[in-house]
Amino acid sequence: MKCPRCQAKVRSEQTTCSACGFSATLLHSYLGNQWVRLERITDAAHCLRLEDTRRIEIILDDFERSFPQAFFAIYLGALPNNLNVAELGFWLLNQGAFNTHSVSRRNDFGMVLVVDPSAQTACITLGYAIENCFSPKIITRMMQTVGSHLRKGAFGMAIEDSCIRAGEILRKHARYMQWQPEVSVMADSVSDIGLQPLRGGHRPASRPLADFPAPRS
Repeated sequence: MKCPRCQAKVRSEQTTCSACGFSATLLHSYLGNQWVRLERITDAAHCLRLEDTRRIEIILDDFERSFPQAFFAIYLGALPNNLNVAELGFWLLNQGAFNTHSVSRRNDFGMVLVVDPSAQTACITLGYAIENCFSPKIITRMMQTVGSHLRKGAFGMAIEDSCIRAGEILRKHARYMQWQPEVSVMADSVSDIGLQPLRGGHRPASRPLADFPAPRS
C-alpha cells in the first residue's frame, strides 16, 4: 500500500508511515472514528447538475451489474487545509458505509473518487482486494484524464470517465479473480463536510493509490 500523505510505500504490518509519520489515528483526531453513511454520489460542493447526477447513476448501475461484489463511489467537496484528497479517500473507505444496491458489497472491493473542486485536485482510493488490478501507470493516466476535465469544470465527465475506465480494467482481471462477498450490516463529527455519522458500519479495508497534483500556476 501507499501512504495517503506522502505516497511512500507502507508494508501491511506497519501502523505508521516511516517516511512522514502518517497514521490513521491522525485522521481520527479531526474527522472522528465513527462510521458515516454515504450515498454513491456525495456532492457536498454542489457542483453537479441534475442531468450529470442522473447520467452518473446510470453508469454506476452498469458498473455494479458488471461487478456484483464491487462499487464505485464519488465524493466532491472543498477540503480544509489540514486534509488532502488522498487522506479523505483513505478515511472514507475505512469509515464509510456506502448506500449501494446491495449491502453485501465490502469496502475491500470499493473504489472512491474524491474531488476537491476548489483546489482542482482528485484522488482515487481502492480497496485492497482490487488494488493489484491497477498499476501506478494506469492510475496516473486516470488522474491525468480527471485533471483535464477538472480544469474545464467538467466534473460530470471526470467521474464518468473514471468509472468507465475502472470497469474496463476490472473486466480484464475478472476471469482471474474469485470474489466472495460477505454480508455487512449498515446501522444508523464530520458534519462540516456533509457526512452523517453511524453507530455501526461496513467492514473497513482500503489502501490509497494516487492523488492528482494541483495544476501549476
